[in-house]
Amino acid sequence: MKICLTIYSSPWSEFAGGGQIAVHHLACALQRMGHEVHALYSKSPGEKISAKTPYTVHWTSHFHCATLNLDIFSYYRAMKRLMKWERFDILHGNAEEAFFASGIARTFKAGYLFTNHSCMIPETGMIRGMLRPWSFLKTINNYLLRSSAFNASRVITFSEFSKILVLKGLRKKKGKKVMVVAPGIDSTWFEVKRQAEGSRDLVLWGRMEDEKGISELLRTLKEVAGRIPEVRLHLIGEGTMTESYQKQAEDLGVLDRVNFHGWMEVDAIQQFTAKCAVGVFPSRVESFGLSMAEAMGAGLPIIATRVGALPELIEDGVTGTLVPSGNIPALYRAILEKLENPDRAQTLADAGRELVRQRFSWDQSAREMTEIYQAVRDEI
Repeated sequence: MKICLTIYSSPWSEFAGGGQIAVHHLACALQRMGHEVHALYSKSPGEKISAKTPYTVHWTSHFHCATLNLDIFSYYRAMKRLMKWERFDILHGNAEEAFFASGIARTFKAGYLFTNHSCMIPETGMIRGMLRPWSFLKTINNYLLRSSAFNASRVITFSEFSKILVLKGLRKKKGKKVMVVAPGIDSTWFEVKRQAEGSRDLVLWGRMEDEKGISELLRTLKEVAGRIPEVRLHLIGEGTMTESYQKQAEDLGVLDRVNFHGWMEVDAIQQFTAKCAVGVFPSRVESFGLSMAEAMGAGLPIIATRVGALPELIEDGVTGTLVPSGNIPALYRAILEKLENPDRAQTLADAGRELVRQRFSWDQSAREMTEIYQAVRDEI
């Protein structure tokens, strides 16, 4: 089959999230299966990206606008042009950039699918949303995303939690057309060799945003330092809240214990985290939890919160440790337990690595997606 995947930004952007990374790995796996795969990404004027991929990459313009994702217009032009030239069998959107994709797919008699990576799905369409104009303007991108999903022949989610959110947002009108396909993780995570004996370093990688619970982690760090003076926290990633977290760390008196590393390549993260004692991810919500799955694949002892899809990924006391979201005393106790009982922590981490190895393979994801693509093609 000839397949085009779309998502705004790109896997090589400093602000790339799990959605962009997932699109890249799925594209690679589909190409390995023998499909002809293309991906449409966007980049800002002047942004220089050099990436070698086994699939064909196309670029369109990326606009930084928090209120409205203007990429929907550049993607409309690019998708229409590409569809005319390439005549894809499948158009597969992954965010609000696919707002116009269903209409383009119908025009060229292609199948259109959508993968939801978001935890924010409005329960009404855009017209009803406009009845609350202030709220609508603040969340217009979520409405664009809902429309992109609503018009798809199939909606794919990475977890049962995300599936429930989608069904609630679409008012169950899609029914059996919302399907769970487990993602994979980069296989290089399984090759990480642990070198953390005696380490007191905590690490988190991901976007520096509110939903990652970093504010709670900084407050907990202050308490942990009173018990373990040599503890250090490493934050890897970019985001709008970085400066705010630096200010918070300074106000708490722990700035000298926190390293803000900014954006890092995957291999650099792997090498660095191999020397850390614990991965701590106190998220407020997660539709899947890519960083947590990567940490588990690397054999890193992990603490996360009992939110969203994380209980589907982590079994408390078996493959990792789960604590209530926002509960600083519970997070404090979990961190102390990991640092003071490293052998027990590593036993859980080893079990977590094996679970992720068995459950999360991009090749398996690509096989399942191919069956769904074929079913959509058969309906046209």
